[in-house]
Amino acid sequence: MRHTTFWESLDDDERKAMDRVGRTPRHPSEPGETLFRQSDVSDRAAVIISGTCRVFWRGENDHAIYLATRGRGDLIGEMGVLERGPRNATVTTLTPMYIRWYAREAFEALLVEHPGILRKVLLAVCTRLRESDHHRIVIAGAPTRLRLSRLLLWLAEAEGVPTPLGTEIKEVTQEDLGDWLGMGREAAGRRVRELQKLGFLGSAPARSRIVVTDVAGLRRHAFGAGATDTTP
Repeated sequence: MRHTTFWESLDDDERKAMDRVGRTPRHPSEPGETLFRQSDVSDRAAVIISGTCRVFWRGENDHAIYLATRGRGDLIGEMGVLERGPRNATVTTLTPMYIRWYAREAFEALLVEHPGILRKVLLAVCTRLRESDHHRIVIAGAPTRLRLSRLLLWLAEAEGVPTPLGTEIKEVTQEDLGDWLGMGREAAGRRVRELQKLGFLGSAPARSRIVVTDVAGLRRHAFGAGATDTTP
């Protein structure tokens, strides 16, 4: 189920106010670029104009946990600005991205001047946290053999690209999947091969891509025949 983005929740006057305060670079951020780094000073927030990025939390030994994928109309970096604390996650680009940036002081002044925008910022934060918590619980609470299926379904729905071969998830390797699920590359590889034998995954055109050939079938496998959606 597609969520309403922060930008979509604003009225025309609120969008004009944010346009006046924000700064949009002439050139896009390139794929693989780090927009925010965990533990850095929270000096700015941003609204995504186009493109997608992934959000990660990194723990001990640089172990990464995938948190979310963000795209057009989403607000990013605002939590650190609101808390006036360090970044609590790392955000990296998946595709070329045009972003409208807001310096911390300008963003805070905007929220004081426009309480309606502040309310929608807080609503967006609460909605995203609820969705992310729900997804993590659904994956962590699944039997080990189904965790990869649920993560791949989440990724396919969040950032999958339709191709003649199926729904392609770019910039993800079996090592990434094993890291995100805490099962290691070899175990993730075995699960991928099992899903390929079941007909849910195809042969990817590159090492860093996964192709879901049957999204509906993968959903039934991950959640049972009556499952229709993973979002609360």
